[in-house]
Amino acid sequence: MKKVLVVVDYQVDFVSGALGFEAARVLEPKIEQQVQTALQQGWKVVFTRDTHPADYLNTREGTFLPVPHCIEGSNGWNLYGSLLKYQIDTPQNVYFLNKPTFGCAALPDFIRGLCNGEPDEVAICGIVTNICVVSNAILLHSALLTSKISVLADLCAAADPADHKNALALLSGMGYDVRNSDS
Repeated sequence: MKKVLVVVDYQVDFVSGALGFEAARVLEPKIEQQVQTALQQGWKVVFTRDTHPADYLNTREGTFLPVPHCIEGSNGWNLYGSLLKYQIDTPQNVYFLNKPTFGCAALPDFIRGLCNGEPDEVAICGIVTNICVVSNAILLHSALLTSKISVLADLCAAADPADHKNALALLSGMGYDVRNSDS
């Protein structure tokens, strides 16, 4: 079985910090449960971490989103809440991939390396649905041509519920398996 759960950017700055929002906070226990279940079932778990330098505001993304966040090594860069334990004491089959942009171009090859080829399935959850989740889902869908790509709708969030809904509709229209985590 070659299955991977990707948790996109569930970091302090996106949950309770500079760009935090309530819909992200309430995901914590559900994402934690999904990670535990995935590990118990033999899945690999990849946490992406939005990662920026101190001069973030001088980058292309910084001019689009002019709020310093996820500065590497800062508290806001860390995984949020109960998920921080995976960063502090990383168990087997848990991996981290730092990404400087919305989408992580290295993610498909990273997953291929973990699975010694294309995985059977990649399930994606995290935040922000209409920015980083969509960007990484599209990269994976475009690169992993034989893998089932699932987006766990109830484990994703955006600050604006309409943006969340629209992003999921876009992904569904592109052939992703958009579903809740319990189905």
